[in-house]
Amino acid sequence: MTTDVPASTASYRGLLALVIILGALIMIGVGALIAGAMLGAGRRAEAESAQPFITAVPAPGARLESAELQGNRILMRLSSGEGDELVIVDANSGRLLGRVRLGQ
Repeated sequence: MTTDVPASTASYRGLLALVIILGALIMIGVGALIAGAMLGAGRRAEAESAQPFITAVPAPGARLESAELQGNRILMRLSSGEGDELVIVDANSGRLLGRVRLGQ
Protein backbone atom coordinates (compact mmCIF):
# COMPACT_ATOMS: atom_id res chain seq x y z
CA MET A 1 0.00 0.00 0.00
CA THR A 2 1.35 3.41 -0.91
CA THR A 3 0.55 6.68 0.79
CA ASP A 4 0.68 10.06 -0.84
CA VAL A 5 3.36 11.93 1.05
CA PRO A 6 4.62 15.28 -0.21
CA ALA A 7 8.14 15.06 -1.56
CA SER A 8 9.43 17.40 1.07
CA THR A 9 7.45 18.44 4.13
CA ALA A 10 9.58 21.57 4.52
CA SER A 11 8.70 22.80 1.01
CA TYR A 12 5.05 21.90 1.62
CA ARG A 13 4.99 24.00 4.79
CA GLY A 14 6.74 26.85 2.99
CA LEU A 15 4.17 26.85 0.19
CA LEU A 16 1.31 26.68 2.69
CA ALA A 17 2.74 29.71 4.57
CA LEU A 18 3.15 31.57 1.28
CA VAL A 19 -0.48 30.91 0.28
CA ILE A 20 -1.74 32.07 3.69
CA ILE A 21 0.36 35.27 3.58
CA LEU A 22 -0.70 36.11 0.02
CA GLY A 23 -4.36 35.50 0.88
CA ALA A 24 -4.07 37.84 3.86
CA LEU A 25 -2.43 40.51 1.66
CA ILE A 26 -5.25 40.22 -0.87
CA MET A 27 -7.85 40.67 1.87
CA ILE A 28 -6.02 43.73 3.25
CA GLY A 29 -5.79 45.23 -0.26
CA VAL A 30 -9.50 44.74 -0.94
CA GLY A 31 -10.33 46.31 2.43
CA ALA A 32 -8.11 49.31 1.63
CA LEU A 33 -9.82 49.77 -1.76
CA ILE A 34 -13.27 49.71 -0.18
CA ALA A 35 -12.23 52.17 2.55
CA GLY A 36 -10.65 54.51 -0.01
CA ALA A 37 -13.74 54.48 -2.19
CA MET A 38 -15.99 55.29 0.76
CA LEU A 39 -13.77 58.14 1.97
CA GLY A 40 -13.42 59.56 -1.55
CA ALA A 41 -17.17 59.52 -2.10
CA GLY A 42 -17.66 61.50 1.11
CA ARG A 43 -15.17 64.18 0.03
CA ARG A 44 -16.77 64.52 -3.41
CA ALA A 45 -20.21 65.01 -1.89
CA GLU A 46 -18.88 67.74 0.43
CA ALA A 47 -17.12 69.52 -2.45
CA GLU A 48 -20.20 69.45 -4.66
CA SER A 49 -22.53 70.72 -1.93
CA ALA A 50 -20.14 73.58 -1.10
CA GLN A 51 -20.45 75.08 -4.59
CA PRO A 52 -22.64 78.21 -4.67
CA PHE A 53 -25.53 78.09 -7.10
CA ILE A 54 -27.31 81.10 -8.49
CA THR A 55 -30.85 81.31 -7.19
CA ALA A 56 -31.96 84.68 -8.63
CA VAL A 57 -30.11 85.88 -11.75
CA PRO A 58 -32.55 88.44 -13.09
CA ALA A 59 -33.24 91.63 -11.20
CA PRO A 60 -36.84 92.16 -10.08
CA GLY A 61 -38.94 93.09 -13.09
CA ALA A 62 -36.42 91.70 -15.60
CA ARG A 63 -37.51 89.32 -18.30
CA LEU A 64 -35.50 86.46 -19.82
CA GLU A 65 -35.41 87.06 -23.57
CA SER A 66 -33.18 84.14 -24.61
CA ALA A 67 -30.75 81.57 -23.26
CA GLU A 68 -28.00 79.65 -25.04
CA LEU A 69 -25.66 76.89 -23.98
CA GLN A 70 -22.12 77.22 -25.35
CA GLY A 71 -19.73 74.58 -24.06
CA ASN A 72 -20.02 74.72 -20.28
CA ARG A 73 -21.30 78.32 -20.28
CA ILE A 74 -24.90 79.52 -20.20
CA LEU A 75 -25.49 82.87 -21.90
CA MET A 76 -28.77 84.59 -20.94
CA ARG A 77 -30.15 87.81 -22.38
CA LEU A 78 -32.28 89.75 -19.91
CA SER A 79 -34.35 92.85 -20.53
CA SER A 80 -35.70 95.24 -17.92
CA GLY A 81 -36.66 98.88 -17.53
CA GLU A 82 -32.98 99.74 -17.11
CA GLY A 83 -32.00 98.16 -20.44
CA ASP A 84 -30.73 94.83 -21.72
CA GLU A 85 -27.87 92.81 -20.30
CA LEU A 86 -26.09 89.51 -20.94
CA VAL A 87 -25.47 87.19 -18.00
CA ILE A 88 -22.83 84.45 -18.27
CA VAL A 89 -23.08 81.48 -15.90
CA ASP A 90 -20.84 78.40 -15.54
CA ALA A 91 -23.09 75.40 -16.26
CA ASN A 92 -21.06 72.99 -14.12
CA SER A 93 -20.91 74.98 -10.89
CA GLY A 94 -23.74 77.51 -11.32
CA ARG A 95 -21.28 80.34 -10.59
CA LEU A 96 -21.95 83.78 -12.08
CA LEU A 97 -19.04 84.55 -14.43
CA GLY A 98 -20.08 87.98 -15.62
CA ARG A 99 -22.67 90.54 -16.60
CA VAL A 100 -22.52 92.76 -19.66
CA ARG A 101 -24.81 95.77 -20.03
CA LEU A 102 -25.88 96.35 -23.62
CA GLY A 103 -26.08 99.85 -25.10
CA GLN A 104 -29.52 101.41 -25.37
